Amino acid sequence: MSDNIDKIKQLVEDLSIRDQDLLDKVEHFDILQQVFLTSPRAMAIMKEDWKYVLVNKLFAELYGFDNPDEMVGKRHYELFCKIPERPIDKITEALEKDGKWQGVIESPHKSGNVFTSKLTIQKVKEKNVLLCTCEVQKTKKHG
Repeated sequence: MSDNIDKIKQLVEDLSIRDQDLLDKVEHFDILQQVFLTSPRAMAIMKEDWKYVLVNKLFAELYGFDNPDEMVGKRHYELFCKIPERPIDKITEALEKDGKWQGVIESPHKSGNVFTSKLTIQKVKEKNVLLCTCEVQKTKKHG
């Protein structure tokens, strides 16, 4: 009987250690998510099909959205009816070749205006996602 009690104690201890490891991972994830969401840089994470997975507030605001959730789950080109430039083929080719693309393009704003932005898109190979950062260069009226 004592042997069974020792086994149960060991099992409880093992589970406690695993639970703590899981709690530590969850805490690290929460910290990383908060850093991403509150970053002073406009950032978004997209799947390789250009569908937004996570968008921080600054990124959403650059494109004219009040709430980042308005972009999540949609592809970039689905959000805008008129896109001034579609460099997607060039970007995709560079991502496949080098894992990274950086350049200045005309970006659409929800209002219909256009802004020139410097984008950096980095492929995160292990997770098949893209990290996109954006800096506004200048804005101009469209129409």
